[in-house]
Amino acid sequence: MSSATPYVSTKDAQRAVQGREIEILNGIGIPWRKGRSEHIDCPYPDHRGDGDWRFTNKNRAICTCTGGKTDSVFDVVSKVEGLDFERSKIRCIEIIGRTDIIRRKSGEGSYQATDAWSLLNAPAERRNDSLPRAYLAHRLGIEPEAVPMPRTPVVGLFALAYYDPPKSGRDKPGKVGEYPCAAFGITDADGRQHAHRIYLAPGGAGKADLGLRADGKPRDPKKSARVIGEESTAGRAVIWGDADAAPWGIITEGIETGAAVANAFRPEIEAGEAYVAAGINAVGIEAFAPWPATKRITIAADRDEATKPGRHDPTRRGERAARTFGIRRHTQFAVAIALAGDPRTATDWLEVHGRDGVEAVRSGILAAAAFVPTAAEIQEERDRLEGIATVQTVARDYPLPALESMTLTYQRTRSGKVWVHQAVKVGYSIDMVPVTSPLGVVARLRMVDDGDAYGLRLAVEGFDGKRRTIDVDRATFAKQGAAEIRAMLFGAGLRAEGEGEHVAVRALKAADPQQEISVVRRPGWHRVDGTAGKFFVCPSGRIIGAPEGTPLELSMAARVSEGIARGGSLEGWKEAIAIAVGVPRCEHWAIGAMAGFAGTLLALVGLDSCGINLSGATTGGKTTAQRLAVSAWSRAALDQRDSLLQTARATANGVEAMAARSHSTVLAMDELGHVNGKELGRTIYSLASGVGKQRMSADATLRASYTWSTFIILSAEKSLEEKIRGDGGEWLGGMAVRIPDVDITGVDRAVDRAVLAKINAVDQHFGHAGPAFVESIVAEGLHHETQDLRAVINAAAVSLAGPNAEGTLVRAALPFAIIGTAGILARKFGLLPATMDTGRAIRWAWAKFQDSTDAVALDPEAQATANLRTWIAERWGSSIHPTVADEDIRAPNRDAVGWYDEEAVYIPAHRIVEAAGGALKEIEIGRALDRQGLIAKTKGERHLFVNFVPKIGKVKAYALSRSGFGRSGRSEPVFAVHSGGRA
Repeated sequence: MSSATPYVSTKDAQRAVQGREIEILNGIGIPWRKGRSEHIDCPYPDHRGDGDWRFTNKNRAICTCTGGKTDSVFDVVSKVEGLDFERSKIRCIEIIGRTDIIRRKSGEGSYQATDAWSLLNAPAERRNDSLPRAYLAHRLGIEPEAVPMPRTPVVGLFALAYYDPPKSGRDKPGKVGEYPCAAFGITDADGRQHAHRIYLAPGGAGKADLGLRADGKPRDPKKSARVIGEESTAGRAVIWGDADAAPWGIITEGIETGAAVANAFRPEIEAGEAYVAAGINAVGIEAFAPWPATKRITIAADRDEATKPGRHDPTRRGERAARTFGIRRHTQFAVAIALAGDPRTATDWLEVHGRDGVEAVRSGILAAAAFVPTAAEIQEERDRLEGIATVQTVARDYPLPALESMTLTYQRTRSGKVWVHQAVKVGYSIDMVPVTSPLGVVARLRMVDDGDAYGLRLAVEGFDGKRRTIDVDRATFAKQGAAEIRAMLFGAGLRAEGEGEHVAVRALKAADPQQEISVVRRPGWHRVDGTAGKFFVCPSGRIIGAPEGTPLELSMAARVSEGIARGGSLEGWKEAIAIAVGVPRCEHWAIGAMAGFAGTLLALVGLDSCGINLSGATTGGKTTAQRLAVSAWSRAALDQRDSLLQTARATANGVEAMAARSHSTVLAMDELGHVNGKELGRTIYSLASGVGKQRMSADATLRASYTWSTFIILSAEKSLEEKIRGDGGEWLGGMAVRIPDVDITGVDRAVDRAVLAKINAVDQHFGHAGPAFVESIVAEGLHHETQDLRAVINAAAVSLAGPNAEGTLVRAALPFAIIGTAGILARKFGLLPATMDTGRAIRWAWAKFQDSTDAVALDPEAQATANLRTWIAERWGSSIHPTVADEDIRAPNRDAVGWYDEEAVYIPAHRIVEAAGGALKEIEIGRALDRQGLIAKTKGERHLFVNFVPKIGKVKAYALSRSGFGRSGRSEPVFAVHSGGRA
């Protein structure tokens, strides 16, 4: 015992109970649940059954008896348990398990905790265990020795303080006094324990006379023990007999009534044939779950058929509770109902026992009528169960994170939908406000290929009601208010009201799920620490070659959807491919069929991303070639964002995401004509680099970039050089090396439609060949022989480029060598026809590249010279002017970019790089021109430029050979005619 009086400050108590009011109501035996709209009988002791009572979404209680006055949860506890305001606060704090905020004032007596364990294990000096027996004897009208005592524990206390609730929220509760008390233990079939208190008159001679409250109504001497935790205690009962073994259970409402029935059926109880379970109230009967040994149940129900003041109809509460139990349990047990007393009266079996004796109780209960549910009751129960099941299913499929600072739960909205609701404080009340459609956290993710960074796997209910799973990187919570995550949620179908999406983000940031899934962020070849060798993750998520038991998945964000990842059969695909590669004069289709496997080899041996561009007039079958390649891994569907065939109309971020999704496979991009040439040049370098742009996070640190190693197939009506130059971009040798152009001019454009239809079967048979290719590589152990494979590819590139070829030419041959090697292996594995001439197709493609204008870019000096000639020719006579001495004939100089005379063409030094197309630096351009003998004069041996242009003035310029760059011949005029001048 403590020598101090407990107390808790009102502010602390208000903060502690916020959002947990329903838990407190259940803890004192009020059967209220969140979201409930119907009324219940008033639980206040001084007007039980006299009014309708409900607990609003603003966390205020309203009873029709009080004329509209509302009560806080502290007021409710005060009224129900007869406590003053101070004790009510402590009671609430005890129920929710926040005893840490209870303080004590010294010098004011002792304190007895009121939780079940403390009451039933009170110290000996506080106990008088004869009181419960004396009380029951008084109520039954029999000698104490004759009272049947419960099997559940019973404790008597000499005295327990009783408090009146405060008159207002600011008043303190007033101590009424200390009274004898009986504490009855209650239990259920699962062994869960609780207790109920009854304050007694001296010596147990009835219930305590606690006097009247300030409003003139008597105080209630019955109270529940403090509830620890959040579970409801409804359904727990005081037990007489052996419920573990007895086949017949008799259920009553109230401990005293239970004692009366137990006295009447003492022989059956002692023989182990029956047990009596006394629920605390009608709700206790509804929630009671019989023990497994039970075969039949009789409800000894109170008869509540007398009308009461203020009510037009009787409540029939006891009968309704009995029928509710019956409809919920009649398929499990034989259920019968015995109503006490005569019709149109308010009688319980305790009154029958006292008035008519034991035999009247026995005969009345033994004559109980078998329960037969009505059609309306069956339908009502079906609706109730379906509603409960729906909410439980949603809670299971979309698990909400456990949070410390806010309360989220699933409830039905007014329209009947199950949504996430948030407990929101409105003044001193709490409302359950719908915020979003179902959203849950399935697991945490560990990105094993991204430094073990963490992510979350989320479940979102789509508009179609189906569960959609998305993966998010936790680092994105710090970016722009988690805008990216909110966009993903909305894209998956999340609906929100008000600030619901921000509430969702707050919850997700705090989520700490226990299940962990190791994932990789991209498909393709991987190696995980602690595992031997490489394994392959298909775009569909299938894993090939991983050690048995490796717990690994492909991130949902990188996974190709099921309908795009696989369709038809491998045999169907092989038949379509065999027809395509056998069509004469359509070598580009053979190239496409082989290229579908090229990315797998490229990534395996560690080569940089590269590819080819198919150029030529429309209707030449370029897109068909791309579809053949992509069909090895997915359906070639331009209208599907996770297909490996995509339109080139995408942002830089979009291109990076597409490349990462195609890691170790193939990426086909169609419709280059819709892309600006300048942007296309940057895209080529980005794709070939294999790494996305470095971007900053919200905390000014570098974010992880997309990475990939893939084979790229582009298509356009023009060559890349023509497209980029035509849009004002710079065409550089590095582009031709990375994505060489294959001009399809000359292929058969009139392939029979029946043949095309058979080839187009790859739209029905797809996604099988790529994984089969990887399986064969793994089966033959080639994934352990990467150095040998790389040597084979390099040798093939050297062979294509020819003996003594420049390094740039060998690099340009590399994509063709990769395609050829992949084709040979695919043919060996039985995926491509055994009769297919893979070498012939590669030689055709290589010859097409060598004949293209793109190949010129492989010789930077030749390209710079060609660019200079074009640049000068385009400006000759317009912005490149003659130098003349005749003052009567003046050419305007303000728009001049160069000049010429009989010997040379003068290009200012600051324009020479631009004129040469940016392929070389200024000093390199000068040296290249000098080596070709194209410089007419210089300043000196060490300087390849002049500092003076004749007739013009002091200008640093390159004097280029007139015969090499200008128009020569005496038939030409010395200068061009300009507006305002004369020849």
